[in-house]
Order: sequence, then C-alpha cells, then structure tokens
Amino acid sequence: MSNNVPISSGGNLTAPTPVNTPLNNTAPISSGLSRPTVPDITEEDGDLEEGDAGADATAIQNAMLGMVQGKLSGLIGRSSGYIESLPVEVKKSVEALKGIQVKQIDLQNQYKRECLELEKKVRLRTVCLLDFG
Repeated sequence: MSNNVPISSGGNLTAPTPVNTPLNNTAPISSGLSRPTVPDITEEDGDLEEGDAGADATAIQNAMLGMVQGKLSGLIGRSSGYIESLPVEVKKSVEALKGIQVKQIDLQNQYKRECLELEKKVRLRTVCLLDFG
C-alpha cells in the first residue's frame, strides 16, 4: 500500500489520509449534539433489612468456609502419588534440588545477619560522629 504513495511529492509534506478516516473534523460532540444522559437508578426497598442481609451473608460465608476446611483437612498428610510416579532420575534431581535449597536458605539467613551487623556498626559510628563531631 505504501508503494502507491509518491515519495517526492514536492511541497506537500502532509501524510496521506487512510481510506477509513474522514477528511473533516466533525465529531458528534463538537457538532452541537449533547452528551447522552442516563436516568438515575434508585435502590428499591426490599423485604430484608440491611442488618438481616449482612447476617445471612456472614452465615453463608462461614458455612462455605467450614465446608472447604473440612475437605482440605482430609488431604493433610496424604500423598497425591505424583512424586512416586516420577522416574528415578527425576526423584534424585528433586532431592538434590531440595538440598541445594536448604543450603541457599542458610546462606541467605547468614547474609541477612551480616547485613544487620553492618547496619548496626554504621549506625553506631554515625551516632558517635554526630555526638563528637
């Protein structure tokens, strides 16, 4: 499509208008039309009072929570069988990764402790410099 537009058109430096773009700038709002209006929707008074609806919702939520907890509590400590179905090489890799993760957590904790100690030293030196400075 761009191969139809001549590059050296002389003094005309405006970009060509696509076929689906109108040439005039008459938007519906700018041509004097008003914005559409939507009537206000009022809330109708129901048979339930606000306190009753809240209590019902809380009771339903508590019942749902109890049902979900009951279902999940039966799964605690049970194996899904997925790990047991993996090949031996994959099981060994998983165990090796668990060991590496334990070492990584230990190193991360050691790093955090050392950072805390350095922050304490810097804070102490800053306080000393401010007191004696």
